[in-house]
Amino acid sequence: MKTATRLAPLAPKLLIAAPELAALALLDRALAIAERALIAEHPLLAEEPAPGSVEPPCLKQARLLLGSTRPLRRALARYRLAVRRSLLPPQSDHDLPF
Repeated sequence: MKTATRLAPLAPKLLIAAPELAALALLDRALAIAERALIAEHPLLAEEPAPGSVEPPCLKQARLLLGSTRPLRRALARYRLAVRRSLLPPQSDHDLPF
């Protein structure tokens, strides 16, 4: 399992410009906690199931849930990056070194 990445602090100026980032940061942390809780409850989630094995329903559903949290967390990270980039001042031709 990958360790959770630390999010950059949400500065007040950033929250004024993009208040949705606060809710999305909470969602991201909640998903990270849910991933850890699922793995704590179902240690077999850290391994791939054996081919042809039949998993108990809770483990099967936990595996599906865990599989859906990771793409969502990546989407949240991409959104955060897009917002931060959109808030940067546009570069002009005057900024070019040549």
